[in-house]
Amino acid sequence: RTYSSQNLLDPVSGSIITSSQFVNQPSQRSFSQSSCYQKFAPVETHPILRCSSLRHRFKNWQELRKHKLTASTFAGAIGFWPLRRTQLWLEKLGAIEPFSGNLATCWSNIKEEEALERYKLITGNTIEFPEFQVYGKMNPEDSWLAASPDGLVNSVYGLPPGGVLEIKCPYIDGKMEETFPWKRIPLYCIPQAQGLMEIMDREWMDFYVWTPNGSSLFRIYRDVKYWNVLKSALSDFWWKHVQPAKEICSKNVITDPLRELKSIRPDSRHESCGDIVRQSKLVADNSNLLIREINGQLIT
Repeated sequence: RTYSSQNLLDPVSGSIITSSQFVNQPSQRSFSQSSCYQKFAPVETHPILRCSSLRHRFKNWQELRKHKLTASTFAGAIGFWPLRRTQLWLEKLGAIEPFSGNLATCWSNIKEEEALERYKLITGNTIEFPEFQVYGKMNPEDSWLAASPDGLVNSVYGLPPGGVLEIKCPYIDGKMEETFPWKRIPLYCIPQAQGLMEIMDREWMDFYVWTPNGSSLFRIYRDVKYWNVLKSALSDFWWKHVQPAKEICSKNVITDPLRELKSIRPDSRHESCGDIVRQSKLVADNSNLLIREINGQLIT
């Protein structure tokens, strides 16, 4: 669920996108072979990364994810990374292959279990592992939204029953000796975090960052006002761009959606993106850094 081998620290700036993220990759449809699609196609996956032993130990839900907008894509869907918004639109149309993994996600899949054990050791919390969760139990019209959390925390003294666990294992170009746990939650993680809490109907999240050199644990709280603004922007992406385009593609032969569907192609950013970035900063500011350890030593 990471789209680059680098940590993207400025979600508003288009300069964070590297050319290596958008090289050409063969797709199911011939129009994606065109050079104009090269910058939108995901990085070609090395065959070794397709090995089943390097996939997530229980999250093999790629087919289910194709037809939903999932929490890990929320930041991209509203324009935190400008090129990613169009890329995601093309993925949902089937014009290019969906992102399936890279060295960063491979690293995360390998190390997440180790990170989980460290989290349990530090907190003493017990964790449940839910299935792929579709939103909209109370309102089926929202079933286009979904999430796959890393875990659910059963209970923590003094908090509302149950929380969500999200684990991050930063890769940073494989320079493990230079990788240390974050002091602050990156803004691009906030849409995913708030989406997970909403879809799972939980009031708080333990956001755990693991590296070989130490870890940090943040606590984030559900923000209904934030979610309402975020959901409105996500709804525009889905119902004004994805679904109308899919409807046209189902009835017509579309060979070049970037040109033929230009009128419903999403802009690089949703009009609310700037406001959501600002609100994300407030959420990050209000999160609590509970623990930060370097080489087993607590940092205060």
